[in-house]
Amino acid sequence: MARNTLICTVGTSLFEGNLSRLTGEKPGAPKNWKALRQFFEAKNWAALANEILEFDPSLRVCGAEINTIEESRKKGILSLESLFFLVSDTEYGVGTGELLKKYYSKRTDLNLRAIEYFVVKGLQDERPVDFKIHGLRNLVRQASRIIQRAGGPEFVAINATGGYKAQIAVAVVLGQVLSIPILYQHERFPQIIDFPPLPISFDFELLGEHADLRALLERGEALGSDEMGEVDERLRVLLEEINVDGSKLFELGAIGQIFIEGFRIRHPKPVDLADAGERKKEPSFRDDHYPSGFKDFVEKVCRENRWIVTSNSLPYDRQRSIRGNGFSVKEIEGEKRLIGTYRNDHEGFGARFRLHLTDESPNALTWAADFLNRKYA
Repeated sequence: MARNTLICTVGTSLFEGNLSRLTGEKPGAPKNWKALRQFFEAKNWAALANEILEFDPSLRVCGAEINTIEESRKKGILSLESLFFLVSDTEYGVGTGELLKKYYSKRTDLNLRAIEYFVVKGLQDERPVDFKIHGLRNLVRQASRIIQRAGGPEFVAINATGGYKAQIAVAVVLGQVLSIPILYQHERFPQIIDFPPLPISFDFELLGEHADLRALLERGEALGSDEMGEVDERLRVLLEEINVDGSKLFELGAIGQIFIEGFRIRHPKPVDLADAGERKKEPSFRDDHYPSGFKDFVEKVCRENRWIVTSNSLPYDRQRSIRGNGFSVKEIEGEKRLIGTYRNDHEGFGARFRLHLTDESPNALTWAADFLNRKYA
């Protein structure tokens, strides 16, 4: 199965390293350097693209992205049909995206079906904390959307040559999680370096065990140590620790986002989560005092998801510590179970319930916890 989609991280070397410094006195300057400089300064990307079309795409003046794409084509690494550029949240980033899109739109020899660029929010160098926490996570999110749009990881390669160095590290980890080859070419290297996927597996059950907590973090919330409780050491690698006014807070990091997107792409829906059909039963509730809306919420969740067989409420246990509506996989009496929580903020307490599914394998439980959190949490 040929890989036909290339995702490219994009830097600004074409602008800052090449075009902005172009003069006739520079060794090896192209004959049309004045036109290149003029169109660059005027931000006339269409005219600039026409000028660059006159060059061999492997020449350094064309920039790292064009060079690497051309080298990958020559080596037959992929059968290129679709090009997607991920550009920084800067003026030069957007300009480079526009230029690359116009350039490849004019490359009729390639017969490309799709050429698009996406601005990655927060991917900039003026606010380092925002870059680390949000920019890199948004990079992972956008790349994951493209991978799903392409039909899956088996159709994709990632060119991590352009952009900030941290993007290369993130791209390599994403490639390992999803078995996607990563391409890289240093400006002084004549050939591409590729990072092939390794034959390793990942413990995605961790996502199910902390699905409720992760859902809060994925929505951009920063949680304090008291809200996090005792942090699982396996979970810590997925988080970023920040200090705000002397207080320690945790946010979801880029590696955590990779882990989440990796699971979702690998497991769009377990095939064994079939319709409960005649096995479907009404939820059962203990004779306890519940917060207002609890029973309605449980019945709604069961009714709207056909692969849920039934549900039952659980005994009272730290009801006021429940953070909100959420779902996670817990090990109880040696058995993995899908547990839901509900909280009425006005009344200040909540309740717990167990969901019984048509398939209770680890992958199915993890998928269900993630799906239900996105739908109801």
